[in-house]
Amino acid sequence: MYKSIALESRDKLPAMSAGRPFFVLTPSLLDVVDLEHAEFWLERAQEMDACVILLSSMAVYRYRAGMALAEDDEEFADSELAQQVVALEAKARQNERHVILRAGQSVSLQGEDFASQILARAREHQPLDMDMQRLFCPTPVDDTADVILAMMRQLVCSDELFGTYHFSGVEAVSSFAFAEVLLAQAGQYEDFTEVKLGSQEGGMMPVVWTSESDNTRLFHTFGIQAKAWRQGVSRLLQKYYRIEEQ
Repeated sequence: MYKSIALESRDKLPAMSAGRPFFVLTPSLLDVVDLEHAEFWLERAQEMDACVILLSSMAVYRYRAGMALAEDDEEFADSELAQQVVALEAKARQNERHVILRAGQSVSLQGEDFASQILARAREHQPLDMDMQRLFCPTPVDDTADVILAMMRQLVCSDELFGTYHFSGVEAVSSFAFAEVLLAQAGQYEDFTEVKLGSQEGGMMPVVWTSESDNTRLFHTFGIQAKAWRQGVSRLLQKYYRIEEQ
């Protein structure tokens, strides 16, 4: 059984007579207010002695070229957003039974994510001069959801699995390479033949930057392997254009 609650909600949750409740918190990094609401729910989880899964982000780290960062790396970025997320993680750790999952560059094709921005510019025939220097790991959101579900199924069996983990899609790419794949696959549903894709140092890149992640601990602990992000993007585009047609 589960109940979905908006982070901004202040609904009173019923007491659980049996079983161990899980709080799965998925704040958006594009909405600072979401992080504040998540802090409220972390406090509620602590009051109810509930297990907590917090979806965090590799955006807590400063960029280091060619480095896949593991969970014990604590050279965090000094941006205001990174510091807010680090503080939220610290709040989650106050609950003994917690999981913090730092995900890579989320691809959802919803709201203002990087993929949506690229498609919007392409439709408006705006310049698409993409950065080719920095690398990130595209991470389809439904893959991340599958990982959270798989973790929950194992967490109910053992108290030895709680902690911090990294997860991202396989293969780091530049913004230019990602846009190339996205437009090629989206071209099956929409005409982007007139779009000119160019490369430029310091060109278009994700607003919220995520470093590359080392997913070894997740695999060794839960047996969860990272997935190829190209397949995930193709899957998300199929859903996206079905919705567009409706």
